[in-house]
Amino acid sequence: MKSASTRKLPRVALLVESSRTYGRGVLRGIARYAHAHGPWSFFLVERDLHGGIPDILRAWRGDGIIARIEDRRMAERLLELDCPVVDVLGQENFPGIPSFDTDAAAVANVAVDFFLHAGFQYFAFIGYSGLPFSDRRRAAFARQLGEHGRTVSFLPHPPAPRRLKHIQAVEREGIAAEQFIARWLRQQPHPLAVLACNDVCAQQVLNACREQGLRVPEEIAVMGVDNDDVLCNICDPPLTSIEPDADRLGYEAAAKLHRFMTGEQPGNTVILVPPVRLVERASTDTVASEDPVVVSALRFIRDHLGAGIAVKDVAAHLERSRSDLEKRFGQGLQTSVRSEILRLRLARACSLLRETDLNLDQAAIKVGFATAAHLCRVFQRHFQLTPTAYRRTHSNNRQ
Repeated sequence: MKSASTRKLPRVALLVESSRTYGRGVLRGIARYAHAHGPWSFFLVERDLHGGIPDILRAWRGDGIIARIEDRRMAERLLELDCPVVDVLGQENFPGIPSFDTDAAAVANVAVDFFLHAGFQYFAFIGYSGLPFSDRRRAAFARQLGEHGRTVSFLPHPPAPRRLKHIQAVEREGIAAEQFIARWLRQQPHPLAVLACNDVCAQQVLNACREQGLRVPEEIAVMGVDNDDVLCNICDPPLTSIEPDADRLGYEAAAKLHRFMTGEQPGNTVILVPPVRLVERASTDTVASEDPVVVSALRFIRDHLGAGIAVKDVAAHLERSRSDLEKRFGQGLQTSVRSEILRLRLARACSLLRETDLNLDQAAIKVGFATAAHLCRVFQRHFQLTPTAYRRTHSNNRQ
């Protein structure tokens, strides 16, 4: 294979679509690496998710390729170009091509943690059977719920006239299955927490609920994956979604390609990148506990986090004894009132650090800590890093 070590400006081809938020995030991460360690000369062709290999690439002579590789045939054709190749789709492990993908287990952990803390007892997964990313997320969701002693229902694969091979074709077919989805959802126990394999699938679930009169989020709470901000906000109600770290994935893929171009052996490694965060919107804005006292307590806590409330304030507001309240939280949510207050404070603090320019004193007050020093002590104890380090890390990932 060619080496870029003797060439002043490495030439890198990018076969990554820019039509979706995820692909654009990957490209941003690649660009960020090149700006820091390049420069590189990029060959970028506008393409969709399944555009294959452009004919013009056959005559291209470069040093490396980063691509979303759809299948083994595409992998083999890219290797025929005789330069290092890195995959950022993660469909499967191709010999001689390092691969990067969003960590399905970490995605499932975010979803399970949110749904359990919201008090849900019934869970479902809706995805695109046969697509590797969907099947991995389905298995991880079921596995992690099983570790908590919970089970999950799966939407049966709807009847289809033909076997579809790629995601966009399967997504288009999913539009026709919305009545099938709605009928199945009606048969499930409610309130039901639904994790969809991606935002497109989640939108189809929301459409099915709206058309068939199922109330979201009261009866069906829906969560997607990808956090495509345009799609999530077009949904009715707006869609809660898990945001993958596409920027970091692209950055690390570019770093891998750089090492590969300068002599490192590729191996058959698969690198899994955890998601950044859960972005909560109206599609999950509910408390699913069957205990009305717990529901009222959680709503009071969420509405008064900035007031520095303690367990005694929650008990007084509800006119309940502290012991009664703790017993109900333990039975319904498997947590204590104090732990839930702290969890919500820290979650809101993380959001403020990521998304605002508030200084630590201002952020501390908004989440109910008396001082920035108190916030720093608690934050570091729980996350093993300071709020400043957390902000710096996540701000870098968003550039």
